[in-house]
Amino acid sequence: MALEDHDRERLINILKLLGSDQVGERAAAASAANRIMASLGLDWETLLAPQPEPKVVIHRVREWDLDLREAAEARIRQLKSTTENQERQIRALRTRIATLSERERLRRMAEDEVELD
Repeated sequence: MALEDHDRERLINILKLLGSDQVGERAAAASAANRIMASLGLDWETLLAPQPEPKVVIHRVREWDLDLREAAEARIRQLKSTTENQERQIRALRTRIATLSERERLRRMAEDEVELD
């Protein structure tokens, strides 16, 4: 049986106390860990038993009703649309950068003129 995330975190925090230099703290941590296990209805053997590997199920796609050419063309259209949108965004960003650069250049020129006066 697997532990819930909250219970696992509680148990981990308590088990960390088993490395304490204080004898009483170690004893309290061991007792608290056993109480948690009992409240969850678990024992240490069950908790620490190796978990089986999850089974991977592979389903084959039946191709007899698929028009692969149409699917590929639809994907190409989608990619072209995405590319066009990204190109528009890049152009807008380049324009914005150029505008900001020009403003900064003009601001610096104005500052330089003030310093010369």
